[in-house]
Amino acid sequence: MKHGGNLFHRILTGIVMVVATLSPLITAPQLINIYISRNVSGVSQVTWLAYVFTASMWFSYGVIHRERVLIINGALGVILGSLISLGIVLYR
Repeated sequence: MKHGGNLFHRILTGIVMVVATLSPLITAPQLINIYISRNVSGVSQVTWLAYVFTASMWFSYGVIHRERVLIINGALGVILGSLISLGIVLYR
């Protein structure tokens, strides 16, 4: 990934790297809600399995291309999505 360019591009690249790395954490409130309330009404197993699948694709792509941001994003996505899918199975 090219990191050169003008100041705007460097700043934007830095912001995108942080957002891409941490974006799977957006699922944390759903995860906490499932395991604390044990309520999975309205939570779609198909959606979360699709999320795990796509996260695993990003993880694999990151490993093949040695892109640390994609590896972290994909790994977090697989872990968190899998925990949500498990919660759906446990509390349905």
